[in-house]
Amino acid sequence: MIIRLLILAASLASCSAFHTPASSVDRVIRLQATRQNHDGNVADDAKAAALDAPQLRRDFLRMSAAFVSSATLFPSMANAGEEFLYKRDESGADLTSQLFNPDGSLKDPNAVIVAQEKEVVIPFSIPASPDSVIVNLSTDGSSPPASDSATNIKATYKVPTKWNQEATSSLPLYYDSSEGKNGQSCDRITIYSVSAPKNIDMSTLEKASKVGVDKSLFMSDISNGYFDQGVLKADLIGGRTSRKPIKSSTVPEGIDEQVYYEFDLAFAPLSCPDYMEGNKENLGLGFCPYDNILLVSATVLNNADSNEGGTLVVCVVECNKNEWKIGNTDLKRVRNSFVVDRA
Repeated sequence: MIIRLLILAASLASCSAFHTPASSVDRVIRLQATRQNHDGNVADDAKAAALDAPQLRRDFLRMSAAFVSSATLFPSMANAGEEFLYKRDESGADLTSQLFNPDGSLKDPNAVIVAQEKEVVIPFSIPASPDSVIVNLSTDGSSPPASDSATNIKATYKVPTKWNQEATSSLPLYYDSSEGKNGQSCDRITIYSVSAPKNIDMSTLEKASKVGVDKSLFMSDISNGYFDQGVLKADLIGGRTSRKPIKSSTVPEGIDEQVYYEFDLAFAPLSCPDYMEGNKENLGLGFCPYDNILLVSATVLNNADSNEGGTLVVCVVECNKNEWKIGNTDLKRVRNSFVVDRA
């Protein structure tokens, strides 16, 4: 734009400065003749120059006004330069033009980058008539013990393929090596089923927020102190329900809806050293931040032969505060991918 204005100024100067009006030329000639005829008369020369100065200033102002008005009369030239400087690549090579329309909306609203995931399927054998509370447990994809006289079901969840799937001496399980992560994202993924003489139903999960999630989900009944004792006093941060499809022979379409209850649990360490003792997270408020988080999803699969009661199936995704900072989005996705179906 600046170059074109300079060219325009030069053209206007050639038209205005070198083709002055005839009256101005005559005055210059008369002045020169006067100076030649009266070389000794300095006062006359000064008087003539003074007489011509106002007219010359008016000529200069007219030329400047013409130059300014020309810039306003031809705005398209400036705009054309700006369009050229900021115009996007018409070939569509830039990512912005590929994803967005000129108004800023997405070209394809359904264009979502789906994270690559690996499906983990856990088979469970459910005893037909248990005499006591029976818990079948699967840790990080291991297969629980099978039973002959049982109903077979399967639980499924998905983990990101970017997580390390097999622990080694140099790389722990669920280690995320992707750029910007470089750390373990999850401590443990547990799937367990609970069968009891008194059949369990959905009311067990409905009362969990009042009775206690750990009690309603039989966490304390798992042997060898499987879950940290902090779970017994864990705070319920959030809860919600979701519905997912399940195979069913009782509906014409063959697909029914299964209700899942999701709980977000967290608990702080049993002891909280002072800041002066090296604990930078103790700010003198009388407590420490949560250092363990459990994302829980649970459902009750009704018995196939009756509508009364069923089997409780639970998914627990555990992590500490550092792992939560690295993979909280992936951890939620793992919990949300949990589904139960009849085998």
